[in-house]
Amino acid sequence: MNTQWLTCYKANPNAKVRLICFPYAGGSASIFHPWLQWLPEWVELHAVQLPGRAERIGEPHINSMQEYIRGIQAELVALTDKPYLLFGHSMGALAAFEALVMLHEAKLPSPEHCLFSAAMAPDRPRRMKPISGLPQAAFVEELKKLNGTPEQVFHTPGLIDFCLPYIRADFSVVERFKTTFSGQLPSRSTVIYGTDDNMTEQDMREWQPFFTDEINVTAYTGDHFFIHDETNIRAVINQLFSEGLPLTNEVYGENRGATSDCVFT
Repeated sequence: MNTQWLTCYKANPNAKVRLICFPYAGGSASIFHPWLQWLPEWVELHAVQLPGRAERIGEPHINSMQEYIRGIQAELVALTDKPYLLFGHSMGALAAFEALVMLHEAKLPSPEHCLFSAAMAPDRPRRMKPISGLPQAAFVEELKKLNGTPEQVFHTPGLIDFCLPYIRADFSVVERFKTTFSGQLPSRSTVIYGTDDNMTEQDMREWQPFFTDEINVTAYTGDHFFIHDETNIRAVINQLFSEGLPLTNEVYGENRGATSDCVFT
């Protein structure tokens, strides 16, 4: 099977649980590579690698969220034969939600927990200032304000020209996205956001109508890219696996019932 949409940096055939991560706009699978050092050995990490970057540099960028979900569908479905969790940040949170809808409508096993990070509710018609159509200089200035693009991208000759097309394409997808799903999902879900980001707890509560169970909302210290902070990453990982998530003994093995301090030191 073609696995180009999902990257697994460390295959683990004996894994009890899979963690599937969706990057933010302009990001790649590599932003989740550092997470390996903090994940338990019984977790296998998979991350979405969108076309136009890294090993997929020669491929055309996606133009819509529908294209995104069609692209990952076969590979994602193949990973649902074991318990799994979904995590997405910003654009990735919206993609994770649409992936969850796709899996639900296909009557496939639900994830044990979904964590949606730094994104307005999927039915928000305007979730961000539209910047994808700006001239290059203005677009670059807006990217700098967001504080998520590494400084070397702006200061390395040729690198910004290399990265801008797929970053711009991702932003266009987010700017035009609004879910068509109007039902409710039975998945246990958490929504998180940065205290210094341009969103509030009330904004996050707007995710609630899409879920049958009450969602948990948690604030993390930082701006829109609070997940770049190691302390926050470790806390997010703890929350993914401990937020009311009592899997069976067969899944967690000897770690079943251990506190997050025991598992994630």
